[in-house]
Amino acid sequence: MGQTLYSHALRILTCAQCGAPLDASAEGGRFTCAYCSAVSSFARRDESADLSAASAGRAADVSEQERYARLRQQDRQPAAIPDAIAALLVDGHLPEDRVANAEAQWRDVRSQIAITPSFPVCERFFHLTVILAPHFDERRRRAALETAVELLPDAGHRHVLRCMLAREAARARDFTAAEAWLAPANPRPTDLEQDTAYRLAAATLASARGDYPKVVELLGFGRDDVPLENRTEVACWILRIDALEHLGREADAIAEMNDLVKQWGVDRIRHTIGLHAPLTLCERSFGDAVGRAAAKQQANARGSAEAEVRAIEVKLEQLSPSYGRLFSQLMIGTAILTFLFGSVWTCVLTGMIETDPLFGMHARVLCPRICDDCVPPYLIESWSTTTNGNNTSSSTNIYCSDAAGRMVGMEANNQLWLDAVNGAPWLDRYEVPGGMWTMWFTIMATFAPFMLVIVFALKLRGALARREQRARVALDLEAARANRARFG
Repeated sequence: MGQTLYSHALRILTCAQCGAPLDASAEGGRFTCAYCSAVSSFARRDESADLSAASAGRAADVSEQERYARLRQQDRQPAAIPDAIAALLVDGHLPEDRVANAEAQWRDVRSQIAITPSFPVCERFFHLTVILAPHFDERRRRAALETAVELLPDAGHRHVLRCMLAREAARARDFTAAEAWLAPANPRPTDLEQDTAYRLAAATLASARGDYPKVVELLGFGRDDVPLENRTEVACWILRIDALEHLGREADAIAEMNDLVKQWGVDRIRHTIGLHAPLTLCERSFGDAVGRAAAKQQANARGSAEAEVRAIEVKLEQLSPSYGRLFSQLMIGTAILTFLFGSVWTCVLTGMIETDPLFGMHARVLCPRICDDCVPPYLIESWSTTTNGNNTSSSTNIYCSDAAGRMVGMEANNQLWLDAVNGAPWLDRYEVPGGMWTMWFTIMATFAPFMLVIVFALKLRGALARREQRARVALDLEAARANRARFG
């Protein structure tokens, strides 16, 4: 095809003042920027040193076994990027909202190179160029990459940038330009970043030409055949999978693409395939992976919707009224409260403080049924008995008063207590049968209706709250069932 924007015969650099693309010539000279009218001077393009180094690299006596061993030692190591550059990246890529910041740094660092081309300054300029290039339009990208090639003194940096230019030319199907940009690049470096850059450029050129055996020669048949630098390994894998499709190994291509999609997600892989545009890659394998991912997502969504419906149904069932459960809760709640209140009232008030339970009402009701002249209030006598100096037992007798008032007088001078301790027969007439047990049972019976009302009120309040909650849950269930219906 004809000359493209990436033709090696062209020379497009960036204006030192405004950063706009500037047409120059391979012979050098003074050139005026069409945007800011600044005049820039450029020396003659000279690639002789890099061409000689590339020729020496091809002829180097290091074996492929030794070279691969060195490359594998560097594999899976984090990229050596300055912290200030790494801070701009998210998952190894420059987000759109940070492009302006990165570009401002790029222009500033370029001005620093004019003062001193020290390695830290040049390293920042190199990495900023690499991460910014995909965000520029074609002309600015070509200018930024070629400017960095001419400004950077480090041969490794120039190698990577020339490979990027070769890759852009191959994507534009300018094969002559791609070969020209690759010519000064060492095809057999022992640095993993440089080696990956060369493989990616050469494989892109081979893929654009339809030379798929060359692609797998460069990138391997399997993912682990060739060590690759982390940031660009997925882009290399895309080229390799596309080559497998065209070489009749479609099953392998589909299997590996599905693994990639599972690992990185559909959007990440679609973005990486898009970086190879206008080359059309992995149509069958990626289409299959997208279909499977969509089916899996559909199945997961269907399962989640079904699980949500079941969970809401269970919740609604738990909120539904159960008269048997309500009755048992009423009985149990009433029994617990009655026991607590009855025990406290009997044991504390009657047994310990020795007061007439229920403020005298109890004695007024019960005493007339004990004997003819039994009247309130109760007279409560308690004592302890020690047997053989060890065993001590406590006793409490409860008596009704006599109508004549004799027992009240005896209570005042402890005579009643002495007769109770000695078991005087005349007291049997006035003694309340069962004593404390009678108090406890009768007080329990008295409290039970009140406790039932309290428990019923609490349960009624809870039932009303559950009815409101049940209505809300019913709406949630309706929405969940509608959502489930969307998935068939």
